[in-house]
Amino acid sequence: MRGGFQPRLRGAVSISGSSRRCCRKKMKAEVFRALAAGGFVSGEELGASAGITRAALWKQIKALERDGAEVEASAGKGYRLKAAPGIPRAEYVEAYLRCGARVFYKDVTESTNDDARAAAGESGLERAAFIAGRQTKGRGRKGRRWESPSGGLYISFLMRPKIDAGAVPGITIIAAVSLCRALEKTAGIAPRIKWPNDIVLEDRKLAGILTECTVGLDGIEYAVCGMGINAGRVPEELALRAASVSVNRTLLAARVTDEFFGAYDTFLERGLSEFIGEFGRRNCLAGRITLETDKGEETGEFCGFDENGALILDCAGERKRFIFGEVTARGERGYV
Repeated sequence: MRGGFQPRLRGAVSISGSSRRCCRKKMKAEVFRALAAGGFVSGEELGASAGITRAALWKQIKALERDGAEVEASAGKGYRLKAAPGIPRAEYVEAYLRCGARVFYKDVTESTNDDARAAAGESGLERAAFIAGRQTKGRGRKGRRWESPSGGLYISFLMRPKIDAGAVPGITIIAAVSLCRALEKTAGIAPRIKWPNDIVLEDRKLAGILTECTVGLDGIEYAVCGMGINAGRVPEELALRAASVSVNRTLLAARVTDEFFGAYDTFLERGLSEFIGEFGRRNCLAGRITLETDKGEETGEFCGFDENGALILDCAGERKRFIFGEVTARGERGYV
């Protein structure tokens, strides 16, 4: 029998299907947390950590393997995690986190940014990560559609920064630096930043960042920073302009969450001073570029960034500063 329709014994308490699923999820999380610590763990220790029998432990090991984990079993030694699950469920990502953020996961959602915004209005969460395996209404800057097929990593961070609204673009700066660091450490690649919010690899777009905030009478109520990372197959029609990376999504989600909130704490304390240099070194722009702004196009020589992350162009001998805009010049073969 399934769901809440269980045969009741005299004096017994009925347990709903949702309660049982919650218990199984908690057991699996405890087993995984013990394995994620590294090395061999005896079956007795694993069972004790989750409060389950050896038979129940075997079922949890199989559940981990269905999510893509590789678990080695050795007589006399116990179990050892050889590879983390590829599906970035909350219980897997949280097992690796050091920053203390809450994590929420859905196989499919409309938008992780929208999930974060909804949670901000309904809860007192101070910092959290919302992850999905696929988005049906993913979006980028100016409301553009962001293709979000299965296999990618879509993650949004919720925070409540005590900063002026004018400092919000700095969140995108630290997000770009954090994502590059995380990709380097987990995938062994050298991504670069295309101002203001794109991550590129070999002149093709690998990831995009979208920062949004809600401002009330007393200042910023909350901010949401979303990242869409191509970690699966890129649609054929985008292959010339989009790159993809082969990486364990659980490990990448955990690494970028730690990197982001670590950078966020530094940003709140000391501003952008510790990030602008690295942001500039990772920049992929050079030479003469064209910038599309709300007031029209500007063309000039790229001169770098100021202390707030604004783009500086030399336009016919006049240096101009831009906080917002989109570089429209493209290479012949790729995105940049």
